[in-house]
Amino acid sequence: MVERKGNYTLTGRQQYLSLTDIAYNVLLEAIINQDFQPGAPISIDNLAKQLNMSNTPVREALMRAHGERMVMQKTNHGFVVSNILTPPELHQLFDVRYLLEVHALNSADISPESVGTVATLVERMLATGDGTVYDDFRDFMALDRQFHHALVALANNNFLLGAWEDLHVHLHLSRLYTGVGLFDRHHSTEEHQAILTALQRGDKQTAVNLLGQHIKDVEKRMQSFLEK
Repeated sequence: MVERKGNYTLTGRQQYLSLTDIAYNVLLEAIINQDFQPGAPISIDNLAKQLNMSNTPVREALMRAHGERMVMQKTNHGFVVSNILTPPELHQLFDVRYLLEVHALNSADISPESVGTVATLVERMLATGDGTVYDDFRDFMALDRQFHHALVALANNNFLLGAWEDLHVHLHLSRLYTGVGLFDRHHSTEEHQAILTALQRGDKQTAVNLLGQHIKDVEKRMQSFLEK
């Protein structure tokens, strides 16, 4: 298990995770938590020492993150954290996200069990707000990801779900770094509730339409924030 206490330390290793997996998960958490800011250099030596492992799995984890465009490799300068998406890149991401999520829900086989999972996530979103604004924001972002992940998973298509996961990390980072979720979460929660209500009624087409509109509205809110 990876425990985070200021610096990252490795206190116990889950048997089903390779060292590369552990290093990658720690790296991803550090980027999402903004311990590694956009443009910040990442030292393979330092990260390996903090994790009590050799440089090889850390380098492999960085290469995986590089393939996902979370970090960039610069000649003679090692790895640096990628910048957040530009407005044109964000629009391109939302175009693909729209295609994936709408198709996934449109082809899904809706069951009471699957709707129950979505309902639990919406209930948890409504319950956020007991802590600080910053903690609440982080909680909401995690639940937002789980909500959309649950919708895409309804298609029972691992290739589709994998493609969505590759995209969503960039959306997550963009929202974190801009702070857009601080004012977006209430709109998004209401839109999630509407999608859930349609699913509970068994009206999949309305749910699909509402999901498509929700994705477009989130993009508009993000683009509006970035233009300020």
